[in-house]
Amino acid sequence: MAEGKIMNLEELHFLGIKVVYKDLVDKGYEVLNVRKELDVNPQILAKKDDEFHMVVVKTGYYPEMGIILPEVIEQVRELGKKHHSKCWYASVGIANANGQTEEEMAKPVVGGEFYINYKGIMAFPEIKVSKDSSEKKS
Repeated sequence: MAEGKIMNLEELHFLGIKVVYKDLVDKGYEVLNVRKELDVNPQILAKKDDEFHMVVVKTGYYPEMGIILPEVIEQVRELGKKHHSKCWYASVGIANANGQTEEEMAKPVVGGEFYINYKGIMAFPEIKVSKDSSEKKS
């Protein structure tokens, strides 16, 4: 495997955002804003057919895919309601294309070649809020 600097979480996350950004543009979305910070959700605000779309992008190292947490779903869903936006989730997995083993594939290198696992934007998964957790919020 070629030597190089292994991507840190921020670099991996930004590569995932670039994958989703390109997909949205290719599908006719007008991307209005992109936030690449790990702790900011959603990452992409886009518009298509006079509707706003908020996209949360989560990226993982091979063999994993990005995972969205229930609290992020709740936060972005509320933001979407407030701004009359549809909410989407994009899970991206990145592998080092030059890796010869599972371990090497799990270490994508900055400026390297990649295998991308991405199936497009998806509707937010439904989350069940237990009665106990909703009582604690009041």
